[in-house]
Amino acid sequence: MPLKILLVDDHIMITDFYKMALADLKTNTEITTTNTLETAYNIIFDQNEIQPIDIIILDLSMPPYLEKNINNGEDLAKLIRSKYPELKIIIITSIFKSKQLERIIETFSPEGILEKIDITNSDYLINTLNKIIKGEFYRSEMVEKSIKMDLINDSKFDILNKQIITLLSQGVKTKNLPNHLSMTLSAINKRKSKIKQLLQIEKGDDEDIVSESKKNGII
Repeated sequence: MPLKILLVDDHIMITDFYKMALADLKTNTEITTTNTLETAYNIIFDQNEIQPIDIIILDLSMPPYLEKNINNGEDLAKLIRSKYPELKIIIITSIFKSKQLERIIETFSPEGILEKIDITNSDYLINTLNKIIKGEFYRSEMVEKSIKMDLINDSKFDILNKQIITLLSQGVKTKNLPNHLSMTLSAINKRKSKIKQLLQIEKGDDEDIVSESKKNGII
């Protein structure tokens, strides 16, 4: 059975480029293109409950399909995820607005997220698709940086978290942090766990916290 891929973008030149690039994919594929959300919706949902598509590559900024209250690609992706959770979603768009990335990941967690500027050649798109076919999640370097900066600038990354990191950078051991902060050791450890999550270094140590914080301009 061929791998069925649906390319959705309101610019014909874009879908033509994606289709041409994926022609070199070393996998038996059946590629369909569409330039409207209405057609994309019909291809996916009007098939007698049979999932006709394995992977959708979808632009977020598209004219709405008002009859089904689909205002953009994000609305379509949420519908797809709710009905066909196994269908792999790759989001490619020109620019992500503030907090949009975090909302997208929380609501339908696409297997791939890229900005159009990331795609400099066909090999990049093929390599990304190969990772996703293997079951991996892919976030482009630019997207990962945007996600991390959104988390860092979020109110969750408050002054107490920054104080903990600053003290760690000064060589203060975790067990001694309560001597410098009006917090219990248990509360500090919970905050350190959250800091690691925000920095995406869940298995890291104090040196990793300091290093990543310096890289991202926190201290």
